[in-house]
Amino acid sequence: MVNPFSHLKDEKLMELYRNGEHMAFEIIYARHKDRVYSYLGKRLHDSLLIEDVFQNIFIKFHKSRNLYNSEHSLVKWIYTISRSELLDAIKKNKIVNVELKDELLYCEPDNDKSSIDIDSEKILTEKEKEALKLRYYSDQDFKAISEELNTSQSNVRKIISRGIKKLKSKYLGGSNA
Repeated sequence: MVNPFSHLKDEKLMELYRNGEHMAFEIIYARHKDRVYSYLGKRLHDSLLIEDVFQNIFIKFHKSRNLYNSEHSLVKWIYTISRSELLDAIKKNKIVNVELKDELLYCEPDNDKSSIDIDSEKILTEKEKEALKLRYYSDQDFKAISEELNTSQSNVRKIISRGIKKLKSKYLGGSNA
């Protein structure tokens, strides 16, 4: 069965949907579901989370359909909802990209020396010591550390990376020390 509204533009379909015509939503959904799913797939890598966010987008779309302003593109409105739901999911799930490396998978048996006294490490600069303590002992994010050290977030990442490299070289062996 062909939908009698399939030839209409998105904005007209949305007007019909707001007025209770659910067949108009079927066309809107069919037109945009693949793009929304692709948008999420490029930003999230957990298929269950993608499904949840995808459903939340169209639930929010349905619940807020009366807020849509037909002067604006429906596609932009859908992507605004998509972005909002994506950001909510990232905050809620605290999604962080973690790179696993083989050397991180090996653990030495506990020997009462489970932490490093960063202050006594002579191979580290004062800024590296402070950044590492803020990041790993105080569990602060890069933004907070950058404000504390009065530098950019990207510079904080570099400082921490250099410090970790030096410590790895010292404790795991290597030629960077």
